[in-house]
Order: sequence, then structure tokens, then C-alpha cells
Amino acid sequence: MASERRQLIPQQELHFEISDVSDLSIKCKELLSPPTDIRPLVGGDCQESKNGATVFQTSLNITKLCMGTGTLALPFAAQKGGLVFNMVGLGVIVVWNYYSADCLLRCLDYLPQKTDQTKNECNNMKLSSANQGAENREFYGAINDRFVVRIKNASDTRCSLPPEGTTTYGVVAWHACGSSGLIILDLLMVLLFVGLLIAYQVAIFSFIDGIIRGTGCRVYYKVFPSLVVVLLSCARDISFLSKFSVVGLLALALSFGVISWEGLKENGLSGFSDIMDVNFWPESLSAASSWFGVVVFGYGVVPFIFTFKDSMAKPSCIGVSTKIGLTIAYAFYLFASNGIRILFLHAHSFDGDVLQALPDSPISLVVRLLMIFVVTVTAPLVAVPCGEMIEGKLGIYSNDLIYKRVIIRSLLCVMCTLLAAFVPGFVNIISFVGCFCVSMTGFVLPPLFCLRLSNDTGTCFLRDVTLLLLGLITTAVTSIMTFHDLLDST
Repeated sequence: MASERRQLIPQQELHFEISDVSDLSIKCKELLSPPTDIRPLVGGDCQESKNGATVFQTSLNITKLCMGTGTLALPFAAQKGGLVFNMVGLGVIVVWNYYSADCLLRCLDYLPQKTDQTKNECNNMKLSSANQGAENREFYGAINDRFVVRIKNASDTRCSLPPEGTTTYGVVAWHACGSSGLIILDLLMVLLFVGLLIAYQVAIFSFIDGIIRGTGCRVYYKVFPSLVVVLLSCARDISFLSKFSVVGLLALALSFGVISWEGLKENGLSGFSDIMDVNFWPESLSAASSWFGVVVFGYGVVPFIFTFKDSMAKPSCIGVSTKIGLTIAYAFYLFASNGIRILFLHAHSFDGDVLQALPDSPISLVVRLLMIFVVTVTAPLVAVPCGEMIEGKLGIYSNDLIYKRVIIRSLLCVMCTLLAAFVPGFVNIISFVGCFCVSMTGFVLPPLFCLRLSNDTGTCFLRDVTLLLLGLITTAVTSIMTFHDLLDST
């Protein structure tokens, strides 16, 4: 029944639920009434929290997703990319992520706002839809004067409903490319989720192997963090996990602080005085591809932008949270990549994760324990939306019994844990996942969906075409190169 259908797009639920024409005039008056909650960003409206995460909490979740296990491969990426290329490239990927997220949010303006039944009787709904689109872009920082054209284009889009249980990203894909587009997106998203979870588990196994090296009980120790991941992954939504983001970020900062201290104690500042010995650019296309995969893997927030948005008390403020989260991540990435690499310039060549540069000592033990904790509280940020997608496809919604959610997410985590035992290397797997899965869902599909849903021919059109072509070329080239490296490591 309609009352039991899972909410798809919050701002459009009213349009989808119109079933009685007699109530149409009342709903039209509600929709056409001037918005009363649109205030400037500096007014503080985004800080109000009722039943979801605040701007600050969402920013922490975005930063935490960026500053997870992928940070351990940043010195490796800096070595592959070179000092200058890495510094500039990190900023370019930040901007690319932001505009790709903007593409997805603009897609909401193009979606049909009403069913065929009410199409001819409430045309003035377009005005309210335009106001909603303008508010969304205002807070996201991507205002332009073509939203009226977009709403007009949306009226020509299919008004039938996508399958029940479809995520917001899936709704966009369905309206853009039909059922085939939804199937492709679902396959890519599941592959992305599973790849991320496997990478997290591989990292945990690597840290544990470094702690209990030479003992015969390592299998038992690996079970404990995996159980914690399962328990946290059973949370209803990621706003609950914001409580762990602060602790995880502090643990990550402390871990890199210890690594920096070890580098200073062992090598001093000799690396900075000999900085001209560092390569400034990638030595080959394969090296540039490895750099791209690691960095994109770390910054991969675009596929989760709707999940973060839907978890907020003020969804229109998602742009503010995205800016804050990506800016913090960029500052940390500069230190964790170029900074750490220069500190260990004469002592270590980074062919794997950064913890390999630490000697066997009590401090190394502390760092590995901290990183196990960080990865353990990061993995649920991926497992939760993955579980929600699978539950939606199986017709299991939030009002169902909790044991169904627990079973599905537990099986998901267990499967990824078992697959992680057969993955050859941490750096190689995250490079390939970043180049193929994250790049496809974060850089290729968003501009493609925008172009399919809109008939704009102005600045946004040119930007979307440029982003699409750039995404296709980089994804194809880097995926081939990193996949070849992954096969060589087996």
C-alpha cells in the first residue's frame, strides 16, 4: 500500500502521494505558499537539529569517510605522483568531487514533481518546485538562473514511479536512463560498497598481522574487530555513527602524530633540506594511475551524497557540510601525503601503507591498535547504506522487524571479511576500487544523468559535458593500469 512505501525523495513525497483529486486544491495552496524557512547561511538556520544530524555532525561524517583507511596509502600516492603533482592534484580532486555532487543535487530539480493524474490540474506546482530548487542551489553554492528551464524540462520527463525501495540515487538513474540505468547503477554501487568493505577488512588484517607476528592465534584476534563492524552496521542510519566520528578522527590524528614523531626522531628535518631529491611529477602513466586511484578512493563522497543529505535535520544545508568536510580532508591529506613522505625521505620507500615505515616498538603497537579502531568505526559508514540498498531491493523497509536488518547486514559484513582473506595487497585493491568503482559512480554517472534529464545548452551543459568526458577517459585509462598492477601482485 502507498502508506507503507518507503520514502524516496523527501521534498517530492507530497507529489507522489496525491491520490484524491478532491484534495488537489488544498495541496496546491500548500505548495504555492511562499517558503518561510529560507535564510542566508550566516543566519544559523543550518545549525538547527530536530530528528537528524546537524551540519557539524554531517561534516564530521564526510571528513571521517575521507580520512579512513585510504589515508594510510597517501604517502604511497605522493611517491607515485610526485610532490607538485600530488599537491595540485589533491585540490583538483576536491573541486571535482564538489561539482559532481552538485550534478547529482541538480538532478533533483529535473525529476517529475507530480503524477500524470494531477499533471493538467496543478501546473502551478512548478513555481513551488522552482523555489525548492533555488533554495537547494543557494545553500549548495551553485546558484544559476536556469532553474526555471530545468523545471520546464522536468515536466516532460516520465512521471511513473520507480520500483519500491529505490534509493534517491537510484531514482535519479531510473528517470535518466530507465530500468537499465537503475540496474547498472545498482551493480556499480554494490561493487563499490563491497570493494570498500573488503579494503577496510584487508587493512584490519594487515594491522593485526603486524601486532601478533609470529603467533599462532591471529585468526581469533581478527574476529573481534569484525564483530564490532557488524554491530555498528546494524544502526538504522548514519546519524547514529556521528558519535564515533569525533573519536575516530582524534585517533587518526594521534596515529599520524606518532608516525610524524618517529620520523622526526629517526631522520630529523633532513628530508626538507634535501627536498630537491624528491620527484615532482609521476614517472609513468602507471604511477599516475596508482596516485589517482588512492586519492579518489579517499575522497569518494559523491556516491554517498544523498545518504548524508537524507540523514540531516536540514537537508538543504548539505552543501555547507560538503565544503567543510572536503576542506578539512584536503588539509589533512597534504600533511599525510607530502609531509610524511618527506619526513621519511632517506629512511623508507613507500610501497605499501604508511605503518610499514614504523619500527617494531611499543609505539608501533599503539599506532596499529589506534588504526584498527579507526577502520572499525569507518566501515559501518559504508555498510549502512549498502545494507539499506539491499534491504530496499528485497522489500524490507524501516518499519519491518529489526532482525531482518541485522541478518542482512551481518551476512554482508561476513562475506566481505571472507573475501578479504584472499585479496593480495591493501594498496593495490584500493587503487583499483578508486579508479573503477568510485570514479564511475562519482565522476561519470552524475554528469551523465544531468545531461539525460536536462535540455540545458548553457554553461551547465558545457561543464557537464566536460566532466563526463574527463571522467570517462580517466576511469578507462586508470582502471586498466591499476587492474594490471593488481594482477601482477597476485
